[in-house]
Amino acid sequence: MEIRLLGPVDVWREGRSVTVVGPKQRTLLAVLTLQANRVVPHDRLLTALWGTKVPPTGQRLLHNHLWSLRRLLGDGNTVESTSTGYALRLRPGGSDLDVFVTETALARSALSAGDPAQASERFAGALALWRGPALSGTHLEFQAAEGTSLEEMRLAALIDRIEADLALGHHPNLIGELRLLVTEHPLNERLRGQLMRALHRAGRTAEALEEFRIGRLHFREEFGLDPGDELVRVHQAILSGDSSAETMTTTKEVPAPADGNPPSSTVPPLCVPRQLPADVTRFTGRREALRQLDELLSEDSTATVVISAIAGTAGVGKTALATRWGHRVSDRFPDGQLYVNLRGYSGGQAVTGAQALDQLLRGLGIDEDAIPHDPDERAALYRSSIAHRRMLIVLDNAATPHQVRPLLPGSSPSRVVITSRDSLRGLLVTHDVRLIVLDVLQADEAVALLNKILGADETGDDADLIAELARLCGYLPLALRLAAARLAGEPRSRVKDFVAALRNENRLTVLEFAEDPDIGVRAALNLSYRSLPEKAKQTLRLLSVHPGPDIGVDAMAALTGMPVHEAEAVIRTLTDAHLLQQDGDRRLSMHDLIRVYAGERHEAADTTANHDGALTRMLDWYRYTVSTAMDRLSARDMTMKVVTVDGTPEFSDHDEAMAWLEQEHHVLMALVRHSAEQGRHTHAWQISSLLSWFLYARNHLDDLFEISEVGLSSARRAGDQHGEAEILSDLGYANMFVGRHIEHLHYQEQALGIWRALADRKGEVKGLRHVSYALQLAGQPARSIEVGEECLALSRDIGDRLDQFTAMDGLAINYLVVGRYQEAIQLLSECLVYWREQGREYDEAYCFVQMGIAHAKSGEPAAALNCFRQALPLSRSQGNLRLEIDTLSGTAAALCRQGHFSEAFAYHEEALALARTLRSRPVEGEVLNGLAQTCLESGDLQRALTHYREAVTYADETSDAYQRGFTHTGLGDTLHALGRTDEAEKHWRTAFEILAPMGVPDADAVTERMRAAGLT
Repeated sequence: MEIRLLGPVDVWREGRSVTVVGPKQRTLLAVLTLQANRVVPHDRLLTALWGTKVPPTGQRLLHNHLWSLRRLLGDGNTVESTSTGYALRLRPGGSDLDVFVTETALARSALSAGDPAQASERFAGALALWRGPALSGTHLEFQAAEGTSLEEMRLAALIDRIEADLALGHHPNLIGELRLLVTEHPLNERLRGQLMRALHRAGRTAEALEEFRIGRLHFREEFGLDPGDELVRVHQAILSGDSSAETMTTTKEVPAPADGNPPSSTVPPLCVPRQLPADVTRFTGRREALRQLDELLSEDSTATVVISAIAGTAGVGKTALATRWGHRVSDRFPDGQLYVNLRGYSGGQAVTGAQALDQLLRGLGIDEDAIPHDPDERAALYRSSIAHRRMLIVLDNAATPHQVRPLLPGSSPSRVVITSRDSLRGLLVTHDVRLIVLDVLQADEAVALLNKILGADETGDDADLIAELARLCGYLPLALRLAAARLAGEPRSRVKDFVAALRNENRLTVLEFAEDPDIGVRAALNLSYRSLPEKAKQTLRLLSVHPGPDIGVDAMAALTGMPVHEAEAVIRTLTDAHLLQQDGDRRLSMHDLIRVYAGERHEAADTTANHDGALTRMLDWYRYTVSTAMDRLSARDMTMKVVTVDGTPEFSDHDEAMAWLEQEHHVLMALVRHSAEQGRHTHAWQISSLLSWFLYARNHLDDLFEISEVGLSSARRAGDQHGEAEILSDLGYANMFVGRHIEHLHYQEQALGIWRALADRKGEVKGLRHVSYALQLAGQPARSIEVGEECLALSRDIGDRLDQFTAMDGLAINYLVVGRYQEAIQLLSECLVYWREQGREYDEAYCFVQMGIAHAKSGEPAAALNCFRQALPLSRSQGNLRLEIDTLSGTAAALCRQGHFSEAFAYHEEALALARTLRSRPVEGEVLNGLAQTCLESGDLQRALTHYREAVTYADETSDAYQRGFTHTGLGDTLHALGRTDEAEKHWRTAFEILAPMGVPDADAVTERMRAAGLT
């Protein structure tokens, strides 16, 4: 099997194309294949499929698409799930792209080794893999973004194949192909040079020289540039009559024309300055930024100068990038390079415009006496001096647009690169500026940089240690180089000690040099902080109080005590200074090392009262907003009273509330932990309890367990017994969701005991209801009914209608278990009316599901199907996968009873796909049980046997007696139908032993099966 990307995206298996259905499936397969054997983050996949408009159910839909891909691929190519994303494990040669990359690498090696015949053959084979534009059939945005780089790879291979064919002497055969390619790619100087060489060696020298003239005219008219050195070298060789391969392909110094002027200059230069700082050693990464800078060389712009303003936070490597690029393209600026450090963020005074002009003019060779004193006259002389020259001008460490404007050329083919910690947005108004914002390095780039400097083996024993070192440095280039400088030449044990210090101590201090503190990250950030207005400084400090990975604008306004419009103005200041980042969803985040620095400034500058006030405002805001969101979910009765807070978002509907909770999920988790650590125990347990339903509905069960434990500890430390009872109940349900029903019952009984001790009758109703449900799941239906009836009587005595109908709902489920189906239907019908009146869609959907089950067990499949079909849109609107799975499974079972097997299988498959996204073996086992039953009734005994055996494995792992009994019963039925009665008897007896003590009718059904089979 091979995945094919070099054309329409598909899978090639056994000599034929297997279609991948739909653009989303093809896009997902392409993303994973492009990043084969590497983890692709969830956000990257969601963006690839939906762009910036990811639906609230995007995560679930992504899981569904991935499940379909797993089924499609097979053959050992697996899509693995991790905590951060997904990875496609692909064997070597598992995609046409992998084959292409391997073959072109081998071809280039052969060409370098002097074997052009082998090189040509390999290049031709690799290029034959292309069946059209790469990534066809994927989303257009994705195809445009990723297909361009693949097309560049194809073109590079094609050019190298032509190079091999030229070395083999195939000049006449290449001319037609090259003319077409030059027409398609008029700016590619290497193709034009190859065409000139082919023409010249084919005896058509005049045409070769004409090609050079046409190219030079095109470059000058379009861009004000002359051809590059390589094309000029080919031209000179043809003029001199030299046809040797070495002359035409090896870079050499191009001799100056007879007049002594550089080819690009029409005015004799005073001198050719080479002022760039030394090139950066072991430069790593920044491919995209370098590509953007390369575009300056051929920018199609009406402006006479294109300026690239490289912005980014302190230590992100702006100067290093500008310097590296300048050295890399120095041959494209034959009139020289000018460099000035404007010291906008340095310890001393910033360089003024007049001072910078003086420095630049001296660099141009203008005599000191000829430099005017008036700043405007200096600027005029500067512009005149470079008007006709092609120079690179690097203005490093700029602070403001005002500082830069006098230094920009007027009419000139020169290019300017500006570095700054500020975005210099003012230049966007007055000049043709392209802003390149630098972020920290990618994780693999940061590791590669450390390995280069330290001489470490990237696959050696220290690989994990180096990866952690890079992470603790926040992937910030300055921090990485400081760490590497501290560790250079040290034994490996020192690396381990250094990583431990970064992990446990103040990272800014660990990364400092005692003998030279001015070069550390703290010193660099000091310079940025010092230039901020006071309100921005205060905001940066207070943001260190926030424990989450990011923060919304509204929450930041609450934290700082500012109105939202005022907070937004401060945000602009901080983002322009690259001390804060803002994404398209108005989420604000801060680099780890900047957060440490902000925390230091907070401790030094803010009083305890300021800290406590900010923390209280923030926690109150989040608590009330969560409460408001949970009210929209209509999930359950909320007895908790929380303080009302102004400035919280208003959720118009269920989806909007759920989307906010999903977005804030990780922040809220951090907030509960932070509240407990800060002694804010009431906030900790209340936010924990408020979140419990959401975490269940979205299947964040690990998080539910974690914050429930934190919340329980906080409630006890706060001495709040009501809170303790609430959290104990939440912990009970967390255990229920993973199939631990005895533990569930234990926690619910503890909660009930507390409510009774407090004489809280409303709490007691809740406790009785939860205990009743737990008893039922634990296999004690008779006791469950007793407690459920006690709960209903107490709720009627209190006179609380919500409690009354909730108790009736729970009691109906108990009746279902023991076969009292009509009583269950009657109670559920009454509840349904109430839930609709109250607009509680979750309860309405759940009620329909239970009514469907009751009708099915009563032998009324049509009525059951009607209930399930009414439940399905409601359950989907709730975003609760477990409820949706139950609805789909019930629909399938009802269809099966009516003999509509193909339609039933479709619903089973959809339920199974969702169950697998939950990664819950009990839920998956329940779905497999239903699927196996349909297979059995449709006569597909082998599939039934396979699914029942898997379901039995899952069921036996849980304490769910009903599920175990039902699954062993079904497996026995299947084995009996296959004529394997001895094996069937074993499973029937197991089912009877489980079900009989509960007194449920299903035990009698097992007895009848055994009697019919002639067993006692």
